[in-house]
Amino acid sequence: MESRMKKLFPCVVYLLCLAIFGFAQEIIENPTKPLNKDSGRIVMLEEVMQIRDVGGKYYFKYPHNLKVAPNGAIFVLDQDQFIQFDPNGKFVRNLFKKGQGPGEMQSAGNYFFDRENIIVHEQRTDKILIFDFDGKLIKDFRIQGETRLSRFLLSQEGKYYFLSSERPVTKKTSVVDIHQKVIEISQEGKEKKEMTEFPTIGYIAVGKQGARVFYDISSVIAVPYRNKFMFVSHTQGYLLKLYDARKDRVIRTFKRGYRRVKTPPDTEKTGGAMLDGRPVSPPPQKFLNDIQNLLVFKDRLWVVTSTTDKKKGILLDVFDSDGKYIDYFYLAFPENMVRGYHGNTALDIWEDFLYTIEQDDEGTYTIRKFKIIDKN
Repeated sequence: MESRMKKLFPCVVYLLCLAIFGFAQEIIENPTKPLNKDSGRIVMLEEVMQIRDVGGKYYFKYPHNLKVAPNGAIFVLDQDQFIQFDPNGKFVRNLFKKGQGPGEMQSAGNYFFDRENIIVHEQRTDKILIFDFDGKLIKDFRIQGETRLSRFLLSQEGKYYFLSSERPVTKKTSVVDIHQKVIEISQEGKEKKEMTEFPTIGYIAVGKQGARVFYDISSVIAVPYRNKFMFVSHTQGYLLKLYDARKDRVIRTFKRGYRRVKTPPDTEKTGGAMLDGRPVSPPPQKFLNDIQNLLVFKDRLWVVTSTTDKKKGILLDVFDSDGKYIDYFYLAFPENMVRGYHGNTALDIWEDFLYTIEQDDEGTYTIRKFKIIDKN
């Protein structure tokens, strides 16, 4: 009997470890101050290039979703345009072809890069298009089924991950919980799988005749990491998650002590939608959402916070992949930078450079490239 218990004991210990560390994941609580003693410095930006709409083969009407490919090529979406520039800012091609045939799109949504290709989600017909960097169509296919896919999150080894937003049906104006489920698409659109949920909150205003207006109060901000993970923020408070899409598991949850920023009294109201003949806006929030955007810079997570100093700029926190709070600094983003939704879709980082979309007082858009100057 004693011998049998000795054999069973290691198994019991192993199961207890699984229960503690595998299934009951704890939140990593970081201190208010990071590890780096030189934290709090100001990081500078030095402009090195501009891309302007000078008339010709492309135009900037509503440029958004700016991204830089692994080879340094620059991409941006616009009305009926998916524009590709070379690393020096020279126009290469417009990948957008209006239509519903092979290689054609009705509306280009989010897109990602792998080592050799560009993967694009066509929103209106739920189609995936794959091009090489020479603009050649490799293949395209439609995603089958009726699940509404709201946002393309990640592409990895023939599997595609989307966000599906489920808004509750309500007959009265209220703040509501929004189900934000990750959906895995595989077998060239033939298979769908519901996965982890990252819930948010929103505001639904209901009119006299049942018409509805919806606003996000919090939203899912997600940035790919090492081509198979995602850093995710989906709450109003300071909370971050590292999500493994292939394993459908949040492998790390972390936060740090953060002093919330009150919403400025002169903040411009969101929206402007009309309901029953009057403008409708979401209810005022006491605090700004703590996390405004996420960026990955050289294997580190940059968290764009709600903290702003008029002289220094915006506060950015830095975490490593273990969720440790290692640094923070201030960065003066350009004042004319276009503000996006679901995080800021008007900027990207590649190597030591920051790329932005900006709009001047006359309404002219410019893509600018900056060298990030940081002695640390």
